Amino acid sequence: MASKILDQYGKPIDLAAIREPQTEREASATGGAARVGWLHREFDAHPGRALTPARLNAILTQAEQGDITAQLELADDMEERDGQIFSELAKRKTAVTTLEWDVEPPDDASSAEQAMADQVRDWIKQIPNFEEDVLLELMDAVLKGYKPIEMWWELDQGTRQPRFAPRPQRWLCIGEDRNSLRLRDGASQYGVPLQPYGWLLHVHKSRNGYLARGSLARVLAWPFLFKHYAVRDLAEFLEIYGLPMRLGKYPAGASDDEKRKLLQAVVSIGHNAGGVIPASMAIDFQNAAQGNEAPFKTMWDGMDAVQSKIILGQTLTSSEGKSGSQALGNVHNEVRLDILRSDAKRVAATLTSQLIAPLVLFNISGADPRRLPRFCIDVPDPEDLALYAEALPKLAAAGMRIGVSDLHRRLRIEEADDGEEVLKGPPAPTMPGAPPAIGAPGAIDPEAEDSADDEDPAMPPGVKPPVAKRTRAKKAPPAAAAVKQVALAGTTPPAPAPRDALDDLVDSALSDWQPVMAALVEPLMAEIDKALASGESLQAFRDRLPKIAKQMDDAPLAERVARATFVARLAGEADLDLSGDELV
Repeated sequence: MASKILDQYGKPIDLAAIREPQTEREASATGGAARVGWLHREFDAHPGRALTPARLNAILTQAEQGDITAQLELADDMEERDGQIFSELAKRKTAVTTLEWDVEPPDDASSAEQAMADQVRDWIKQIPNFEEDVLLELMDAVLKGYKPIEMWWELDQGTRQPRFAPRPQRWLCIGEDRNSLRLRDGASQYGVPLQPYGWLLHVHKSRNGYLARGSLARVLAWPFLFKHYAVRDLAEFLEIYGLPMRLGKYPAGASDDEKRKLLQAVVSIGHNAGGVIPASMAIDFQNAAQGNEAPFKTMWDGMDAVQSKIILGQTLTSSEGKSGSQALGNVHNEVRLDILRSDAKRVAATLTSQLIAPLVLFNISGADPRRLPRFCIDVPDPEDLALYAEALPKLAAAGMRIGVSDLHRRLRIEEADDGEEVLKGPPAPTMPGAPPAIGAPGAIDPEAEDSADDEDPAMPPGVKPPVAKRTRAKKAPPAAAAVKQVALAGTTPPAPAPRDALDDLVDSALSDWQPVMAALVEPLMAEIDKALASGESLQAFRDRLPKIAKQMDDAPLAERVARATFVARLAGEADLDLSGDELV
């Protein structure tokens, strides 16, 4: 006994029924009296050709009552006859086909489930023109509410692979529950059920409610009608614009035949510029027709804007030559991004349940219907590369730990393989006269500098100078030296100015500035070390600065500055020699 394949509900699947399209099987099953074969020979009635408000209202009412054929045919006419509707719908349709798609395993997937997702991905990639024949076709549901693609399964090297044939929406009809779709058979109002696993049926409701009222075509129908009237009236206006008014005059007692000939002459003279009339009759030319096309164009442009809002949710990216700011355009693009995400999510859900599910059930034995792979369409956020390039170096310099792999994912730039040549930025420029970088030849070694600071040439070898000379300000930590290097690297040292007696006085006063500054700087440096050790925030440390300032003794520094000022003034008035430091 042959094994059976069960669906997710435990019911056996009729494999013989899915080997050929349902429409062709129904046509051949009755020996010529086809139940649905007539659908291939049915042609559109084109209700949009002579559309009036009364006719449109009748079409929409008829759809609400269960017969949606005329509404679907009107939607085809609208997309075919209205360039604005066609172009805006094309944006939504093609946007989904340009996105990257993938097949992902379920959450917390096992190795077998991961391998299953990889296998399904390979099978789908083998489908010829998958993006155009499936994704693009499914997006036709945006306008009409749903899109049927007939599907049958053929054995290909031991694997059941799907084949697709897009079908017109009017081949289906609304079911008795007003929310399901069935195949029309011409015999009953509600048709026949669709073959399980024989259709990709993508339903896209733009409005809540019953299926017949959820299509975008119902919302676009009225702007289409109003614009249709404006275009027709504009054509009639342009036909007579600039032509003079022509009046025919006939004498009293003229016969009907003479009047008819005069009217024919009046009408034909406008195009032929010539005619023949009896001598007793006359044709007078009045002023040329006045007016302009502005009212018609206003109606036309207004309906174009309404249609763009209905389809794309905005008008700025679909209008040309209109005023608008970049910020407003960015907001409008965000609205379009939301619509794109919604479209992609709906299409992915349809393909997961109606394509991937049977693909797994038909080809992988033992697969759990509750743990199947899912079809995913990636809608990336528009990242501003210039903004990232400017902000990232500053954030990294501030100490933020930024993952490189996350940046690659956000910016959609693949990481380089091992051994692959990578892009490198230009070397940092160095200013003339700048000291070498820390660690480079000739750079200042903070540790060596600290060691040298502990030695005093005036003291015997091995003897430390007094503690007052070994101050915190002199023994800067390595981090401070690094900051000093960076600060110096960004500046160009000025040329030395000519020295005078005051310069010698300043040098003499600063010869032992460290002990003078110790009482002022030591309390601040101690508090900085304490804040770094405890992890205190910058704001909290800033709030404590007024209290720290009270602990800083500036009396020695003030005394030294006062003495130097007194000596400079005294030397200037007495014309004394300022060389040496005996006066300071």
